[in-house]
Amino acid sequence: MRRYITPFLFLSLVIVSCNHLSNSNYIVIDLVNHNLLPIEEILLSDIAESIQIISLETNDSVLLSTLSDIKIEKNRLYAWSSQEIYVFDLEGMFLNKISSRGRGPREYLNLRGLFPENDDVWIVDNSVKRALKFSSSNRYLTSFDFFPHIFSAYYHIESDSFIGFIPDNALPNTNMMLAFFDSTGLVDSILHLKPILEGEIVMTIPQEASFINHGSQIKFKHIFNDTIYAIRNNKLSPDMVVLLGARKANENARAVALKTDPRADFNIFEGMDKTRIVGENNRFVYLDVENSPVFYDKRLRKVHKWTFILPEDERIDLEAAKKFTPLCIDKNGYLIGQTGNVKEEDNPVIIVAKLME
Repeated sequence: MRRYITPFLFLSLVIVSCNHLSNSNYIVIDLVNHNLLPIEEILLSDIAESIQIISLETNDSVLLSTLSDIKIEKNRLYAWSSQEIYVFDLEGMFLNKISSRGRGPREYLNLRGLFPENDDVWIVDNSVKRALKFSSSNRYLTSFDFFPHIFSAYYHIESDSFIGFIPDNALPNTNMMLAFFDSTGLVDSILHLKPILEGEIVMTIPQEASFINHGSQIKFKHIFNDTIYAIRNNKLSPDMVVLLGARKANENARAVALKTDPRADFNIFEGMDKTRIVGENNRFVYLDVENSPVFYDKRLRKVHKWTFILPEDERIDLEAAKKFTPLCIDKNGYLIGQTGNVKEEDNPVIIVAKLME
């Protein structure tokens, strides 16, 4: 039976302490001394079974700025740039643009999530608290509002089902939680996360929570917790532990900031963990550690700081290739990123590498 969010219907979650590292079910990623790790320059082909290079078409109506996300689904590439979605085929040919900005019932203001599904794509907008579904050819299909819920991170599960992260005091008398919801506007269940000190102002910290999809397994990490959780049957269970040493975040820091003006000095967060989980396949875990890519090899149980040498290709600018940073590992185990085109005025070149298992 589905229920609306009320303070009396929370399903409490006992967060398992990270002291239980002897549990062999955990993957333990030691980043205590990651600053001392050497940066290794390797061939991307050393960890990839195959590499596809996609030069995105450039014309007067298709000029991309910074890419916020790239998703591949059913032989289409979706590039999120400047609040619009550009759709290409896997040869880089431009197909169409998904754009419907505004305040109307079929429009969005601030794109916060891009989730392709078969031949369609879901767009999530936190400004108007709405999820919209378009066909890949930009035909509006449906939408639903999730007011009054205030989510600072989202992930599409399947069909019209989502999971959302709700920060402290986003609703009266609540602490942070995960909510499973769908297009009916009803919530299937709630995971009430470990409470921290009560704050007085709702504040969304950028990238406060992150979700990834490994195959059909969704995983979750909060910025103030060093545990990565697997989501199974609408419940969380510890899956990986990231050892951070003195860099481990103070769980009270967010609440301290909440009791002051959130627009004030953010030095309170300096020196604390800013580690996000970016992607995973059966062999590697990709982490963003203070804006630096770090890979953990599950087979060798070893942490690497890699820079990648890309295959020589006439479409790739040699200098830009040295700055290649992957954006994600997608649910199918592909490492996806962008690099510079040999023609500076052209759209970026997309690298899609099938990682070794």
